[in-house]
Amino acid sequence: MGSGASAPKDMASGAKELLGEHLIKCGGDEKVSVEEALKDKKAVALYFSAHWCPPCRGFTPKLAEAYTSHLKDKGLEVIFVSSDRDDASWKEYCGEMPWLALPREAKGPVASKFKVRGIPTMIILDPTDGSIITEDGRSAVMKDPTGEKFPWKPPTFKEVMGKGEFLKGEGTVGPEAIAGKHLGLYFSAHWCPPCRAFTPQLAKWYAGVKKELGDKFEIVFCSGDRDDESLKEYYKHMKDEGDWCALPFDRKDDLDGIYKIEGIPTFLPPGRAEDQWKADS
Repeated sequence: MGSGASAPKDMASGAKELLGEHLIKCGGDEKVSVEEALKDKKAVALYFSAHWCPPCRGFTPKLAEAYTSHLKDKGLEVIFVSSDRDDASWKEYCGEMPWLALPREAKGPVASKFKVRGIPTMIILDPTDGSIITEDGRSAVMKDPTGEKFPWKPPTFKEVMGKGEFLKGEGTVGPEAIAGKHLGLYFSAHWCPPCRAFTPQLAKWYAGVKKELGDKFEIVFCSGDRDDESLKEYYKHMKDEGDWCALPFDRKDDLDGIYKIEGIPTFLPPGRAEDQWKADS
């Protein structure tokens, strides 16, 4: 799921090429010009979905609630890009939506442009230049339905690691605790049995590397836990095995937009982080 291509460099000039001349207001046949649809919008969401897809039918009402209650007023426009198999299904599903839709027959080029591999997928675009803000708009809405962080532009690695505190031992440390160090990133969660089995093995490796490199090396735990209590409980056990750092709960997802972690446990060894520092410079 997701995309591997960039949007047109200039949305104003590239929108018609990408979306065609007109969009359709869901729930009817009224057409809206692409220029009018995108005017004054702060973000545009391409929502790839279909009536036959159970996860889509589960997510669509949640997106509709967030859109009508908060996100529309904050400047989001949603464009439904259908994978329905016939016009009747498309019209029925579209009738449940409070936003705009791409004509069903126009879906192919758009899906190909963004290399969409599964649904539901929601790609958030910046209407000023057509760049991709995030390929995981679905998660953005689920985590932030009121749009407090809208338009959900992911922070850079440098911003994540250079702001705020980290958990360390019984207390916290500032970003200077990891500055200039070789960093390993450990994506894990307390609810995940393979993670709990892998953590002691990683701790043994960590102890050996620390003996060799000393204060030049650190691991940062990036939690997939569902609440702050679970994160802290898991970290409490972790620090008895490997006394590394951890992102606190309110920042635990900040690296999601940078690293496409598809499963846990995942450990990114030193090198990836250093490369990301350079990419942000």
